[in-house]
Amino acid sequence: MIKKNNSFRRNRTKPLSKNGINGYENKPLKQKPRGNPLEIKTKYENLAKDASSVGDKVAAENYMQHAEHFLRINNSNKKTD
Repeated sequence: MIKKNNSFRRNRTKPLSKNGINGYENKPLKQKPRGNPLEIKTKYENLAKDASSVGDKVAAENYMQHAEHFLRINNSNKKTD
């Protein structure tokens, strides 16, 4: 028996079920931080301190980058006022 070569066919994904991808509902992963930029900056600085105290340098650096981002947002809001 000769086997057919179906390599010319495209890979097609399965259609989405009504509950979303693979039967799970699509839910947002994280909520947006609440508060003004200075409050959020303080929150991320505290998270960075906590991560640093347990020895997680990568998480601490990530939180500090988030804090810097909200500091920049706060400074740009001051310039436009």
